[in-house]
Amino acid sequence: MYSQQTDLSAASVAADCAGWHFCAMLLAEPDAESLAILSEQAGLRDWLAPALHELSAMPLDAWQGEHTHLFTFPAVCPPFATAYLEEGTLNGHRAAALESYYAALGLRPTGLPADYLGTICECAAFLCEHGDRVVLQDFCQDYLGDWLDRFLEDLRTKSNILLYQGLALELGSLVYELLNDEVTA
Repeated sequence: MYSQQTDLSAASVAADCAGWHFCAMLLAEPDAESLAILSEQAGLRDWLAPALHELSAMPLDAWQGEHTHLFTFPAVCPPFATAYLEEGTLNGHRAAALESYYAALGLRPTGLPADYLGTICECAAFLCEHGDRVVLQDFCQDYLGDWLDRFLEDLRTKSNILLYQGLALELGSLVYELLNDEVTA
C-alpha cells in the first residue's frame, strides 16, 4: 500500500510540474507549430479538446491577434505582476524582488521580465521538480497571491477563445490546490 501511495504522489507531482510548464507555454505567442504541440496534450486535459477544435477552425493570425489583445501592452489582461500591483507599470518592485529570488536559486534571466507570468510559471516548475512543496507554496503565496485572482478573472471574462479561458482554469487550479493543501513536514 505504501508504494502505491508513493507512486501516486510521484505521478501527481510530475503532473503538477508539467502543468506549470504547460501554463508557461500557453502564455507564449502562438506560431505555426503551436496547434500541433497543443494537440499532444489533448488527452491530458478535458477542457483542451474543445479549445483545439475551435483553434483548428481559426486562422493563425486570428489566434495571434487574440494573444496580442490579451497579453501585449497595452493589454486587457497583462501577464505581469507589476501591471496589477503598481498602477499598470512594468518592471517595478515585484520584478526586482523576483529577480533577486531567481538569482538566489541560481536561475539566470532569459530576456523576459522577471514578473512575467510565464517566467513565474517556469520558476514554479523548477521548484516543483526540485521537490520542496513548502517552498513552492511560499513562492506562490508571495509572488502570485496578491494579484493572480484579478488576472484570472480578466482572462476568463475578456478572452474570446476557449484556450485562454482554459488557461485561467488550469492555472487557477494549480495555484489554489497548492495553496489550499496542508503540507506536513
